[in-house]
Parts: sequence; structure tokens; C-alpha cells
Amino acid sequence: MSFFRKQNNKIRILPILFGSCLLFVLVAIVGIWYVSKKLSSSDLLNTDFVKNAVVKQIGEENEDLYDLIPIILGFSEPQTYLVEFLNNTELRPGGGFIGSYAVVRLDHGQVTIDAIDGTENLDRGAPLSLLSSPPKPLETHLGVTKWFFRDSNWSPDFETSAKEGMALYKTEGGVLADTLDGVIGITPTVLERFLSVVGPVTVGEYTFTADNVTEQLEYEVEYAYEEKGIHVHDRKDILEPLFLAVMNQLKENILTKYPLYLETFTALANEKHILLYHTDVAADSILESRGWTGHVEKTSGDYLEWVDANLGSLKTDNALDRTLSYQIIGKQDGRYVARATMTYQHNGTFDWRTTRYITYSRVYVPLGSTFQSVQGTLRSGDAIQSSHVDTGEELGKSWFGTSFSIEPGQTKTLTFTYLLPASLSGQDAYELLVQKQPGTIAHALTLDLDFATLLQSAEPPEAEGEWRDGKYVYKTDLLVDREFRVNF
Repeated sequence: MSFFRKQNNKIRILPILFGSCLLFVLVAIVGIWYVSKKLSSSDLLNTDFVKNAVVKQIGEENEDLYDLIPIILGFSEPQTYLVEFLNNTELRPGGGFIGSYAVVRLDHGQVTIDAIDGTENLDRGAPLSLLSSPPKPLETHLGVTKWFFRDSNWSPDFETSAKEGMALYKTEGGVLADTLDGVIGITPTVLERFLSVVGPVTVGEYTFTADNVTEQLEYEVEYAYEEKGIHVHDRKDILEPLFLAVMNQLKENILTKYPLYLETFTALANEKHILLYHTDVAADSILESRGWTGHVEKTSGDYLEWVDANLGSLKTDNALDRTLSYQIIGKQDGRYVARATMTYQHNGTFDWRTTRYITYSRVYVPLGSTFQSVQGTLRSGDAIQSSHVDTGEELGKSWFGTSFSIEPGQTKTLTFTYLLPASLSGQDAYELLVQKQPGTIAHALTLDLDFATLLQSAEPPEAEGEWRDGKYVYKTDLLVDREFRVNF
């Protein structure tokens, strides 16, 4: 889905995509600026009076955000951002299919949008001779022979995908490509969540709510425009007034609802629906400390991230329920045997929005892990063979991957079994980080870890009925990344 139509003229607005917390800070700065009128905005930001006033409003726990203001909002020097709209109903490793994008400049808090367009228009004019070959699964399932900007977020590490996106955007001749200072990724969940805060908005004949906005927009820009006789180039005209209506309501309530806006923004960033990469080391360090960069984390203990890439073209992820199960099932040659299983429940049908789910699934595990076997079936019903599994190393991890499909109405599982590195065995404690894929909602996570030795304690603790044995059994979700520790 593309969220914005192409806009040839520059427009100046204060967009939702920069987060309500920064919006509030800007409002506070402007208010103080008009009262004082003796100092420049840059000077004001460096005064203790302004900092204390703003921190008092946003809370001391958010004081680090204040240090981002001069950089992010262009008070130190003008900033240019590539904004990627990541449709998580068509999930990709870096958050969702990049259906559209914007190029935004900030200079002393003033926002200028220089380009808003669908990625198909940029890719259509790309110099094919300068583009590299795509990752093999894209070529196999989508029939593409070149790596285009729309597919640039193939890595689950947002910084890696952002840098690839910036490079492809430049190669394809994107507007202001030589001046980009960072990349911002947002999913439709951001719009849904903010609509739940400001309430329904009406644009023309339509009333958009948190519950219907994503599906309604997808239908309008993909199908309904033909029924109404709207030219294909004008099919996204509804998007600009919708976003302006939402932003107007946000600005009207910013002074009375800023704690709720800040809470909403923070939750969306923590849940990887807002993803941020900045070329400035200081800014990126603050974002990283907040966990807002979507990094695949470095760990010394056990690690797991399951990554799907919807290669069936339609928006089928909206119809899927997922459960990720992780087991330790014993030892082999002194190494833990691990098993990661994803259960997919396809609740959709064949319609305008959904089809069979075709995914390229990868599991990222500790570096040095050894693949053993795979369990799952192909569309034909035949078993997936080990020869169908790709393996590799990147981002400081080992990974295993294969193609998989689920028909509407089916529930199917895909399982990878592997040996963990020997360094994770024989220790006094076991630590595990399970990271969520950017753009996913909150699918279930179950752990069943058999260490064959008495556990002394665990964090988070098991239910009392599971105590006093050699297993750690726990159920939660992947709303955010989850950490676990077991002491022997």
C-alpha cells in the first residue's frame, strides 16, 4: 500500500511521523521564542531555562530526547530525511513492503516535504545497468532480476536496510539523495494508534477510525478508484487530506494531551513500528540507547529472531496468526540441541486483499550454531528437505532460511533444529534474547527449555506449578523484544 500520492509542489506541515514528543517540544520552544524574542531558536535550545522547562513537561526519564532536538529538527544544521512507509500487512524483513516514500527537510523546526511518491514510480525509471542482482528469494518468487529500492529492506537490522535503501535511492536518481542525513520507517500501525488517540476523522464521504483505516486506504488506492472512474495517477488523492486532518487534531490537543502523545510515540518506537537511523553518531547513539534503531543486537548468550518476507504480493499478513515456539531438547556432543518452530494460522480467504501466504523464512541464531534438520511441507505436500535450506552468517549471527507457503484456512508449522555453540553449555547461568521482527504486532511466544539440571531461579519467573525441575517453561508475546535468564 502507498500512503501518500505524488506531490509536485513543496508543502510545509508539521507531520505526525516525527513523533508527538518532538512535536510537543517544538511547540514549547516556539512559545518561549515568541515570549522572549531576544534569542535565536538555536540559542534558546542551549539555555538551562528552556531545557528545564521542557524536561519538566516530558519527564526526567525522557531528558535524553532533549539532546536530539537540535540535530533531528535541524537547529544545529538543516537535516534531510528519507521516510519509508512500511506496510506490515505485506511483511518484509525490515518492517514491511516499501510502497511509498517521502523526502523531508527540517530547518530550525520548519518542515519541507520535497517529494512524496510511490516506489513503483522511482523504480520504473531506475538505470538498470547500475543495479545489482536481488537476493535470490526475490528473484525466485517475484521474477525480478534487479534489486530495486522498494525491496531494499531485506535485512531485519534496520540500519543495514536503511543504508541499502539510501544507496539504492541515490542510484535510482531520487530527490536530494546526496544530502540525506537519515532514514525514518513507519508502519500503518502508527496511523491506527494515533487515530485511537485523536478519534475518528472524516474526509469527504469517508470516516476513518483506528479499526478501519488501513483496510479502507488499501481498498481506495488499489481498487475503488477504478470503480469511481478516478485516473490511476490520482488514486491516492484521499491520502493527503486524511493525514492533514489527523495532524490538525493532534496539534489542537498537543498542550492538553502531550503525555498521552509521548506515551504513544514511545510505545510505537519500542514496538518497532517507528524505526530511526541517523548518520550523526551522537544522535544515533541516543536512538540506540532507546532501542529505537531496530538493530539486531549483539549478545554473548543465546539468541533468536524469526524473520518472514511476504513474497506473495498481497496483504496476507493481516489474516495470519503466528506462534513462535522455542525448545532446548537435550545435548549432543556437549552442545544444546535447539528447535525453533513457527506456527502459522491463515484465517483469510482468496480475495482482493489476501491469498496463499508465500514467505521466505529465516531464523537468526548465535554465531557458530550448526543446522541439523528442517520440518515442514511444500505447497505440493512434499516434505521440505535439508537441501532446500539456505545457511549463512551476517550481523554477527548464523541464519537458516527456506521458502514456505500456507493456504487460506490452513494451520502449518515450520521447524528448524540446530546445535547451539559449545560456549553456551556448562555455565552457571543461561541467557536468552528473543527479538521481534520489525513491523510484527505481538505474536505469541512459548519457551520449553530442558536443561536436565535443577534450576535455582529464573527471570522472569515461571508459574509456581513449573518450579523444582530441570525445565524452564514460559509463555508470553513478542510485543517487544524479550529477555530471559535462568540460574542453575
